[in-house]
Amino acid sequence: MIDTSISLLSHDYTHRFLRDLMGRHGLIVIGVGRAGERGFQMLYRFSDICDSLEDCGINVIFVYQKESARHVHDTTSLFGARYRQRPCLFLDDDGKFFRAPLRPKSLRAVHLDRDMKRLGTVDIAVRDDEWDPQLRAFLAQRAASSMH
Repeated sequence: MIDTSISLLSHDYTHRFLRDLMGRHGLIVIGVGRAGERGFQMLYRFSDICDSLEDCGINVIFVYQKESARHVHDTTSLFGARYRQRPCLFLDDDGKFFRAPLRPKSLRAVHLDRDMKRLGTVDIAVRDDEWDPQLRAFLAQRAASSMH
């Protein structure tokens, strides 16, 4: 699925490890396949639910494959990430983070606890008109489970 020991390249061009990005109650990693939404689009579209998750102590990051650098390091996406005032857009710069490559136009969201144990996963085809509500439902479920 993902290799948690691989560093990721952030929007400010520093390498970060998942452990460094953990919230009090874990981390949600959203892998974006090729031809998926651009970084700034994902930040804008899901800013409300990501804010709610962060309030619950769960950080959310978006990780793009190496080939999608132009979707992560374009000017608008960089401004969006800086506006969020925390690392949230990442590039699999070495091409090793995704053990099995994501399909084009797909997302994979993984919820990890502080010990890097997987608490939930969802794969979503972005071609489907219902992809946005599917990801929102997964994120909302993760927020609800952290409150119990």
